[in-house]
Amino acid sequence: MAVPQHLLQQLLALDEAMRLEIAHALLKSVDEAANDDMSDEVRARLEAALERSLAQADAGQTVPAEEVFRALRAKRAARVAR
Repeated sequence: MAVPQHLLQQLLALDEAMRLEIAHALLKSVDEAANDDMSDEVRARLEAALERSLAQADAGQTVPAEEVFRALRAKRAARVAR
Protein backbone atom coordinates (compact mmCIF):
# COMPACT_ATOMS: atom_id res chain seq x y z
CA MET A 1 0.00 0.00 0.00
CA ALA A 2 1.46 3.33 -1.05
CA VAL A 3 1.30 6.49 1.05
CA PRO A 4 -1.16 8.93 -0.53
CA GLN A 5 0.81 11.65 -2.31
CA HIS A 6 -1.11 14.48 -0.64
CA LEU A 7 -0.30 13.08 2.81
CA LEU A 8 3.36 12.67 1.95
CA GLN A 9 3.51 16.25 0.66
CA GLN A 10 1.91 17.55 3.87
CA LEU A 11 4.37 15.62 6.02
CA LEU A 12 7.38 16.76 4.00
CA ALA A 13 6.25 20.38 4.33
CA LEU A 14 6.63 20.21 8.13
CA ASP A 15 9.76 21.56 9.76
CA GLU A 16 12.62 19.18 10.46
CA ALA A 17 11.95 18.85 14.19
CA MET A 18 8.34 17.85 13.59
CA ARG A 19 9.33 15.37 10.86
CA LEU A 20 11.88 13.81 13.24
CA GLU A 21 9.30 13.50 16.00
CA ILE A 22 6.85 11.83 13.62
CA ALA A 23 9.55 9.52 12.26
CA HIS A 24 10.56 8.43 15.76
CA ALA A 25 6.94 7.81 16.72
CA LEU A 26 6.37 5.72 13.60
CA LEU A 27 9.57 3.72 14.11
CA LYS A 28 8.68 3.15 17.75
CA SER A 29 5.25 1.84 16.75
CA VAL A 30 6.90 -0.63 14.37
CA ASP A 31 9.54 -1.66 16.92
CA GLU A 32 6.90 -2.28 19.57
CA ALA A 33 4.84 -4.33 17.16
CA ALA A 34 7.81 -6.45 16.10
CA ASN A 35 8.12 -9.82 17.73
CA ASP A 36 11.75 -10.24 18.68
CA ASP A 37 13.61 -12.54 21.01
CA MET A 38 15.17 -9.79 23.12
CA SER A 39 14.25 -10.06 26.78
CA ASP A 40 13.18 -7.00 28.75
CA GLU A 41 16.42 -7.27 30.77
CA VAL A 42 18.63 -7.35 27.67
CA ARG A 43 16.65 -4.48 26.12
CA ALA A 44 17.05 -2.41 29.30
CA ARG A 45 20.83 -3.04 29.35
CA LEU A 46 21.10 -2.09 25.68
CA GLU A 47 19.10 1.10 26.19
CA ALA A 48 21.26 2.01 29.21
CA ALA A 49 24.43 1.44 27.18
CA LEU A 50 23.09 3.63 24.39
CA GLU A 51 22.20 6.38 26.85
CA ARG A 52 25.72 6.22 28.33
CA SER A 53 27.24 6.42 24.86
CA LEU A 54 25.09 9.40 23.92
CA ALA A 55 26.03 11.16 27.17
CA GLN A 56 29.72 10.54 26.46
CA ALA A 57 29.35 11.92 22.94
CA ASP A 58 27.48 14.97 24.25
CA ALA A 59 30.32 15.52 26.74
CA GLY A 60 32.89 15.40 23.94
CA GLN A 61 34.32 12.09 25.14
CA THR A 62 34.73 10.58 21.70
CA VAL A 63 37.50 8.88 19.78
CA PRO A 64 38.60 10.51 16.52
CA ALA A 65 37.22 8.64 13.51
CA GLU A 66 40.65 8.12 11.97
CA GLU A 67 41.81 6.38 15.17
CA VAL A 68 38.80 4.06 15.05
CA PHE A 69 39.38 3.29 11.37
CA ARG A 70 43.07 2.64 12.02
CA ALA A 71 42.21 0.13 14.78
CA LEU A 72 39.62 -1.59 12.58
CA ARG A 73 42.10 -1.85 9.70
CA ALA A 74 44.66 -3.39 12.06
CA LYS A 75 42.14 -5.95 13.31
CA ARG A 76 41.16 -6.85 9.75
CA ALA A 77 44.81 -7.19 8.74
CA ALA A 78 45.45 -9.46 11.74
CA ARG A 79 42.56 -11.72 10.73
CA VAL A 80 43.72 -11.93 7.14
CA ALA A 81 47.25 -12.81 8.32
CA ARG A 82 46.03 -15.83 10.28
